[in-house]
Amino acid sequence: MTPRRQRILVVDDNDAGRYATGRVLRQAGFEIAEAGTGGDALKRTAQDRPDLVVLDVRLPDIPGVEVCRRIKTSPEVSSTLVLQMSASAIDDGSRVAALECGADAYIASPVEPAVLVATVRSLLRIRTAEQALQDAALEWQATFDAIRDGVAVLDVNGVVQRSNAALPALLGLERREIAGRNLDELIPPAEGDPPLVEVLESRHRTNAERALGERSFSITIDPMADAADKLRGGVAIVTDITERKRVDRQLQHSQKLESIGLLAGGVAHDFNNLLVGILGNASLALDSLEDPEATRRLLQDVMGAGERAAELTRQMLAYAGKGRLSVGPVDLSALIRDLAPLIQSSIPRNVRLTLDLRRDLPAIQADKTQIEQLAMNLIINAAEANQGNAGAVTVTTASRNVSAAELGAFLTEQKKGGDYVVLEVRDTGTGMDQETLKRIFDPFFSTKFLGRGLGLSAALGIIRGHKGALKVTSAPAQGTVFEVLFPAAADAPVRPASREEAALARGRGAVLVVDDEEIVRNMAQKALTRAGYEVLLAGNGAEALAVFSRNVRRISLVLLDLVMPVMSGEEALPHLLSMNPDAPVIVSSGHGEEECRVRLKEPRVAGFLQKPYTAASLAAKVHAVLGAAAAGKVEVQ
Repeated sequence: MTPRRQRILVVDDNDAGRYATGRVLRQAGFEIAEAGTGGDALKRTAQDRPDLVVLDVRLPDIPGVEVCRRIKTSPEVSSTLVLQMSASAIDDGSRVAALECGADAYIASPVEPAVLVATVRSLLRIRTAEQALQDAALEWQATFDAIRDGVAVLDVNGVVQRSNAALPALLGLERREIAGRNLDELIPPAEGDPPLVEVLESRHRTNAERALGERSFSITIDPMADAADKLRGGVAIVTDITERKRVDRQLQHSQKLESIGLLAGGVAHDFNNLLVGILGNASLALDSLEDPEATRRLLQDVMGAGERAAELTRQMLAYAGKGRLSVGPVDLSALIRDLAPLIQSSIPRNVRLTLDLRRDLPAIQADKTQIEQLAMNLIINAAEANQGNAGAVTVTTASRNVSAAELGAFLTEQKKGGDYVVLEVRDTGTGMDQETLKRIFDPFFSTKFLGRGLGLSAALGIIRGHKGALKVTSAPAQGTVFEVLFPAAADAPVRPASREEAALARGRGAVLVVDDEEIVRNMAQKALTRAGYEVLLAGNGAEALAVFSRNVRRISLVLLDLVMPVMSGEEALPHLLSMNPDAPVIVSSGHGEEECRVRLKEPRVAGFLQKPYTAASLAAKVHAVLGAAAAGKVEVQ
């Protein structure tokens, strides 16, 4: 592409002089236009926008000095170069007057053609360099402002000389409020951190974190030196890391929960295997007694101890978010209303309990027992927060549409907003400081002298297991508010809870019990034999396949433990179903039902039995699954 020739306007009322000047410059390669008066010069300058005007001082209508002044004071053409020429006004006074009116140069006429061309080229070269610098400055500023992090240029004292557009936006200030202020004043250093002056004097890049209200910033300082290695100041890059720190805290919390979850899952599995023997055999012994009252009381104590141990494992699994056992639609308001008498008897008499429970609340899909445990835990903790003083606890339920942005303030793994059912527990107790708030969900941390520390940890696990969210607001002497969100179920009718143990009909058929624990196998054999079933036993998956293959037409149902040596239930299940796809299989485990189903990925599992279980609950589950299979149903919860 051929570059544009630079345009020059020659202004002279003398035709011969105007022609001679124009001819010299035209031969030098410039594009030439001419004007004979000051008025014409102003008009042509406004229309043609020449790069330079060669302007005679003496003109018939307007003096050349005035023409120059008007050009230089007009915003549209003020950047136009003006070279004034004169054959008569060549004294120093005339030269000074012309330059003070804005002329870029002044030469006497006549002038040698080479000198004229060299002068013009020099002026245009300077203007080209100035324009290039202006363009570079604009490009640099545009790049500077496009950086999303805040950037500030500092002097040796840490005072901001200039900043990009992002920095005032990050700090909620105008750009004019940034320049001239020390960065230490705008974002104060943390306690113990050195001031900016010391950081700059170190001559080393330095990174630090600073807080401004509830927001956190990362600041990187790069000292700058000149060619003589003298310190000139520095560059500060400011990044808002508030959201990143929040996500990091949630990630650390999730990782902590995951590690504890592995421990809880392992302990619960082994513990529950033992509890099957304790609870099962104790229930069988109770049924065998004719009425020796003392022995009966002792066995009832065994049952009670076993139930308390089972509750402990449920809390551990709940803390890990792995304890959902029996999920169905739950009316949260009705649940709390039913619990009210029990709660009232469990809290101090000088604490007033107020229930504000919405009656048309949407259902939530939940394990009713776990939600009862959660509600009891939060309300009793709120009552105890008064530490023996008179106070109040207010329990509120509501429904609310929660945005994804609002969820950011909650402890949750959910990212999408939607319709939620809200449980709020508010107390007038002593409140908690920030240090305590950070630790209340840690396992085994407790503010109570005799506290076990599992309560709020288990509560958070239950909430996580139900895909919920939790926010705690508290301050010393200001009380505490626990706000829990549960996803609202879509058009799920709330069914009344069934009895824990249904009346049993006399069973028929053969049941294969597969479990690596002998005490579990023996208890299951006795319970199912008493219920009328024939029982076959296997100690692992490989034994189960051998027994099943020999009795494939005879076996009506398989009770299959998941975790076993040699061959696990997970490995044996597809082989069992390949031999008889219609054989009902009840999976039994100390782990939660949801976790087991996700792990198995087998839709043909007919039912799930959570360990520990009693003889009656085992017989009831087997009876229900066989009844459903006979009726042509696929699955029994």
